[in-house]
Amino acid sequence: MFQISPGAVLSLIATLFVGVIFVMMLSETIALGQGRDPITNLVRSVVRAYPRVSYVVAVIIGLLLGHLFWP
Repeated sequence: MFQISPGAVLSLIATLFVGVIFVMMLSETIALGQGRDPITNLVRSVVRAYPRVSYVVAVIIGLLLGHLFWP
C-alpha cells in the first residue's frame, strides 16, 4: 500500500518551496538582463493587495506542519 509519512510531506513542501524560489530567481535574473520588471514586483504587489490571503496560506501551512509534527 501507499503510505504518506510526515517526513515525505515535509520533503515535498520543502522541494516545492525551493523549486518556486529557484524559478523566481531565474526569472528575476532574466528580467533584469532584459530590462523588464521582475516577477517579484508582481508577487509583492499581490501580497500587499491581499494580505488576508497570504495570512490564510501561512496559517494552513502552519496547521499542516503542526498536525504532522506535534509530538
